[in-house]
Amino acid sequence: MTHELETFFQPKIIAVVGASKDTRKIGHEALKNILISDYECEIFPINPKDKEILGLKCYKKVTDVPEKIDLVLISVPAVIVAQILRDCAQKKVKNVIIISSGFSEVGNHDLEAELVSIIKKSNMRVLGPNVMGYKNASIGLDASFAYGNPRKGNVALISQSGALGIGMIYLANNEFMGVSKIIGVGNKIDIDDDDLIDYFAQDTETKVVGLYIEAVKDGRAFMNSIKNCNKPVLVVKAGRSKAGARATASHTGSMAGSDKIYTAAIKQAGGIRCRDLVELFDMAKALAGQPPAQGNNIGIVTNGGGIGIMLTDACEEAGLNVPKLSPKTYKKIDKIIPDLVRPNNPVDLSADAGFFRYELATSALLEDPNIDGVIVASVHGGYARPEEFIGAILKMIRERKLHKEYKKPIIATWVGGREYEDLVLDLKAAGVPIYPSAWRTARSMLALYLEGKRIKKEKQKKKGNQYYFMDK
Repeated sequence: MTHELETFFQPKIIAVVGASKDTRKIGHEALKNILISDYECEIFPINPKDKEILGLKCYKKVTDVPEKIDLVLISVPAVIVAQILRDCAQKKVKNVIIISSGFSEVGNHDLEAELVSIIKKSNMRVLGPNVMGYKNASIGLDASFAYGNPRKGNVALISQSGALGIGMIYLANNEFMGVSKIIGVGNKIDIDDDDLIDYFAQDTETKVVGLYIEAVKDGRAFMNSIKNCNKPVLVVKAGRSKAGARATASHTGSMAGSDKIYTAAIKQAGGIRCRDLVELFDMAKALAGQPPAQGNNIGIVTNGGGIGIMLTDACEEAGLNVPKLSPKTYKKIDKIIPDLVRPNNPVDLSADAGFFRYELATSALLEDPNIDGVIVASVHGGYARPEEFIGAILKMIRERKLHKEYKKPIIATWVGGREYEDLVLDLKAAGVPIYPSAWRTARSMLALYLEGKRIKKEKQKKKGNQYYFMDK
């Protein structure tokens, strides 16, 4: 069944109200972004003062456009947005993005209420106001005023903050994390987080959903959307402190609500709450490219005792378990490591560990049925060559079809300088999550465990429902 937002994200005919020849205007940027998108559609600039903009015939009003419009972008002063929205309703436009700001976020609640009233009397779906728009990397459409495009991938990002949404594009690109779609929601007078989560749940291009929110308008609908989503949902909820809650009210006109209630609700619904965007991206990278962990028993491979201890502490604090090696794995490891080191978990390969020691030790842990996920760490200690650490992981990923063979996640961490930073790009480009911090590594493995737990719970629920209907 086609979702009602399908034409919103894949419009064939788009109009830009407030399109301008002035390169300083947001309407100019929005029109230009659509024009240069790698996406075929018809585009209609709307401006009563011009006959042509960027080589396109310009129309005075939306109602003058001869075609049926799928999506309208509005970038005009707040005081005339209501009239434009009425024109859209008259034209029977399906979807609208109100880029314009100047509504409840600055105290103009009556202006915003007028927009809500118009929407309720129509069949339109409206995003905003006070938004950047969206970028659909899956099909190459840029329906926003913001500069820059994300890499194509399988993580959908929703942001209540336009500036943060734009920042997410560059953060994702820097981390080699591909995005399916990124969208700003602003004041959320119609299209809300729950609508988008429902859409991304059935979007074949999306594997992970990440949100930055300041408040939700319908808590029950928000929880149900996460609960019904068959994909991991990561949530950064801002406004945790009293001062943060005040800032939230002045930013998007939202009331933050009880932070403890949000934490409990997100957990109960099956989502994962992240402390900031860095953690959201850390977890998203792991979830997008790794299989979920079937349990919380983690094996650690390292060439330095110190980083191994820090990883163990971080894993235990995060709710993961670092168990002793099984007798069988103990024997395998004992054959690999130097005589001066005793087999343990973390597995300390010693400072001169090279390609084969890393590969064999990691394989031994992956083959152990008592280990659910593996963290591979490397410290640039002077003896080891970083290329061999990177090469061992890449070999297992590319040649041994790691995920199909073992169905266990593997993530990495490192401690070193510029030589490592250059090599780390190879792992990121191959989709292997690698982090410069023990805590970030452990939290990302926790996300993989929580996703495995969610999937198990969902399967048990479906199995229970089957028995219920059989009894009936």
